[in-house]
Amino acid sequence: MNLCSADEAIRQIPDGATIASSGMLGAQHPEALSAALERRFIETGGPTGLTLLSCAAQGDGGSRGLNHLAHVGLVKRVISGHWGLVPKLGKLALENRIEAYNFPQGVLCQLIRDIAAGRPGCITHVGLGTFIDPANQGGKLNACTTQELVERVDVRGRTWLCYHALPIQVGLIRATEADARSNLSVSEEAVIGEILPIAQAANNHAGI
Repeated sequence: MNLCSADEAIRQIPDGATIASSGMLGAQHPEALSAALERRFIETGGPTGLTLLSCAAQGDGGSRGLNHLAHVGLVKRVISGHWGLVPKLGKLALENRIEAYNFPQGVLCQLIRDIAAGRPGCITHVGLGTFIDPANQGGKLNACTTQELVERVDVRGRTWLCYHALPIQVGLIRATEADARSNLSVSEEAVIGEILPIAQAANNHAGI
């Protein structure tokens, strides 16, 4: 593997990929990669139809972080645990221009681990009886969001929610240092978060 620029790395992302991005607020978010992805889309019109998975809010309430990706055509679907600091993506969701889900942040962190392990999903009681429960709204935020990504299951006489696993083809990760063998160090990052399971999930689905 060769070291490359953010723009060169982003050129490897195919249409329709599912992307998991690390970070909370502005900490541990790969801003250079998000900005490079926006540049590529503006300049070339691709990639298109991406699914974006983020556990925590990754933005500044303005234009940074995942706000870079708020372009019709670039993103098809957003699954997030927090929408508060990504108003540009929120606007697209409110306008019914992207599919949008709001799932519990902790569940999404665990779901990425389950995806990395090749499990069919994350089974938990969290969200049962709330708007995330498919008996109510299924975590869907607008009318164009129709696919059920969480279901009720009965296990040992008790009702649970199963959040569906989906393959992660791309992991966007911020690290302090990297080498040509794909080793990453986060020694000077403010938080570590879910970067390890993101890397594991992408690797185990033949992703990047």
